[in-house]
Amino acid sequence: MVDKGMVNEVRTMFNPTNSDYSKGIRKAIGVPEFDRYFRAELSKSADEETRVELLEEAINEVKINNCKLASQQLEKINRLINVKGWNVHRLDATQVMLKKRGKQEGEEIWKNMYLLMGERIVVCGTSIL
Repeated sequence: MVDKGMVNEVRTMFNPTNSDYSKGIRKAIGVPEFDRYFRAELSKSADEETRVELLEEAINEVKINNCKLASQQLEKINRLINVKGWNVHRLDATQVMLKKRGKQEGEEIWKNMYLLMGERIVVCGTSIL
């Protein structure tokens, strides 16, 4: 994520006069974790070594929080299956993400594989025709 531009993307949401990360897009994973790093970037007193350490800390926090989120999501999915008795279907969108660079091709894969399969599941209750 970092090599794909995450830091610059999160930087656009940083506001040095507002450290409230409880609302809206500012709650997203990555935004609060980078606060200390961005404040150090603005600070004249933070040296390069400190900024590098803060960047590494922010990246590690993002990884930890992503793992926590994934674990919580799996718990919720398992609860829907085991407690509520939902018939849950897995749609793996990996191929779309891999082809995303070729936007048209990625959209075609999404439409032909996942959108149609999702519609079948909703209408028929199964992904198999």
